[in-house]
Amino acid sequence: MHNLKNGKGSFKGLIGECMFKMTDKYVVITRFFNKQKYFSIFGKYLSHVQAEFVDKYWFSIDAIKISFENKIKNIIIYEIKTRNKYSRIRPHWKTKFTQSTIDIYEEALKIGFNVRVATVWLLDDWNYKIELKDFQDADYCIDKPKKYDLNSWAPGACVKEG
Repeated sequence: MHNLKNGKGSFKGLIGECMFKMTDKYVVITRFFNKQKYFSIFGKYLSHVQAEFVDKYWFSIDAIKISFENKIKNIIIYEIKTRNKYSRIRPHWKTKFTQSTIDIYEEALKIGFNVRVATVWLLDDWNYKIELKDFQDADYCIDKPKKYDLNSWAPGACVKEG
């Protein structure tokens, strides 16, 4: 028998993105949504600078949502992380980000996006819960760059503490 919690690699993250989408019908998972179609439907809600940002980083953004609460527009970009929930507390295991991801989301904040980290916690028997944090409040460490990242990496930047 296979167990998703034992899986590694991008498929586990992809499954987590789908699980997150199931919790909010207004979230758009960028890898599954055509960029041109997105702009034809939602482009009118983005400023010119925001539209350029979304176009440039479409494949780096995990999800995006535009909502109107009390007639106030709120555009949220999500970084979705899929993690195993263990019975023991492991506070030294921080969420990993590449420096490239951090740079992208810091730029997003400067041009008026809200940026949140959505952690999909995998529980037993396909149960899961979603934890949302503002990007500025997320406890993370810098991981080695992915193959597609062009930025340099400082070895040992993402180590377990304690």
